[in-house]
Amino acid sequence: MQKKAIIFGSSQLTYSDLNEQCNRIANGLKRLGVRKGDRIGVLSRNSDVYVTIYFALAKLGVIMVPVNFWYRSREVRYTLQQSGVRGLIFHRCFAEVVAGVGRLPDLDWTLTIGDRSGNRLEELAAASLADEPGVELDENDPHIILYTSGTTGFPKGAVFSHKSHYLQALSLADSTGGHSDDVGLVVYPLFHTGGPDCLVLPHFLVGATLVILDGADPDAILSAVARHRATNIFCVPTVWRWIIARQRRRNYDVTSIQRCLGSSDTFPTALLEDILATFESDVYVTYGLTEAGCILTVCRLRSGDLDKLGSVGRPMASVGLDVVDSSGNPVAPGEVGEVVAKTASAMLEYWNMPEKTGEALKRGWLHTGDLGRMDDDGYLYLSGRAKDLIISGGENVYPLEIERLLKENPKIRDAAVIGIPDREWGESVMAAVVASDGADLTPDEVSNYVRARLAGYKKPRWVEIVPELPVTTATGKVQKAVLRERYKDKYGTA
Repeated sequence: MQKKAIIFGSSQLTYSDLNEQCNRIANGLKRLGVRKGDRIGVLSRNSDVYVTIYFALAKLGVIMVPVNFWYRSREVRYTLQQSGVRGLIFHRCFAEVVAGVGRLPDLDWTLTIGDRSGNRLEELAAASLADEPGVELDENDPHIILYTSGTTGFPKGAVFSHKSHYLQALSLADSTGGHSDDVGLVVYPLFHTGGPDCLVLPHFLVGATLVILDGADPDAILSAVARHRATNIFCVPTVWRWIIARQRRRNYDVTSIQRCLGSSDTFPTALLEDILATFESDVYVTYGLTEAGCILTVCRLRSGDLDKLGSVGRPMASVGLDVVDSSGNPVAPGEVGEVVAKTASAMLEYWNMPEKTGEALKRGWLHTGDLGRMDDDGYLYLSGRAKDLIISGGENVYPLEIERLLKENPKIRDAAVIGIPDREWGESVMAAVVASDGADLTPDEVSNYVRARLAGYKKPRWVEIVPELPVTTATGKVQKAVLRERYKDKYGTA
């Protein structure tokens, strides 16, 4: 098939080229003795080669272990050791990081990408046949182990089958109107579920074209939109803010954009309105998590039709969704409870963590740890993480409600709300706030802003004005565990 599949810089691959290169890599690895069921680590930044490795390993029935490219040696060692990888494919720019990992009992071999010395993946592929590798696969075979961001404790490896990722991609493409004429931008890191599951697989299922970017530079994103006439962008809210700010200054040609998509966080109302106004396209707000296979719900917003603004949408066709109390019983519409999901796209297990698997998967339902409420139309509204719930004086305080309010203040660019141990109240509310550029903001002003608009017990007792919030490198999610650790001794009285 001569349709363009991938554009990466000056490199372009048709679907036929892509399949041939995947087969060469797969057959080369077979000659190395790689077999179905082996676990192989991959450490590389975004590129067309990364995508070919992804599908080559799938063709072999190998269980791929993507490694976060922001990790240091210690974190890489944990990922490789916990998953028990037999081989590691890494880009030469990570040679120093890999060297710092040291010896691992299960690791038999390594291959480099982009190196000029021996033991190169490119040389192995070039010397191999382009025929299909001929490995017998089952849709329920394990396909990949995706490690969670690990904001609390050690990262957990979520195991997925071939079927789970196929169904996830099919549902997402259908829910967001994907078609063969699409040109999508890959901004998410490919080691993250947002890369393959939200972008690569849904686009390839409909025969669309992908433009792969290495990083989230707003000029690179907007330039790629103009150059390749991209039809859709999928980013986290942090990156959307960068894009909007840059577009206001540079005014790139973005008339080709039909759909703007986002996940990984709750979109403030003002940001959604900015996206709608800037791109004059539909906006799809999604909600999901790694363990769910990625996306669970989708909410389509159009300019002038913002009836469900603030919602993360309704479940995709392949997803069963409910909101339950602490005993697992469904709550009434409008009541807050834990969001649980039943979907064939969910993980099979956490790798070598049976206790954690049992906590997450109960009676066929994935317990997300997220709090939310469902309206009468079946639209989900998030209230925060269950572990982030603040109980102050016996009252439940949902940080997300306060964060949304704070972000409506033009003097506040970003905010995170956490609970601090309090001897008298159990917990007190604390807000870490990033001021808007040039804004003069005081802690008392922040507290009084909330006090005037919400119940008194929701007012932050403590406020820190900070230059930036700590976030995960892959998704830009705020690391509230880091904030709790940072401020518990300063303000806590437990």
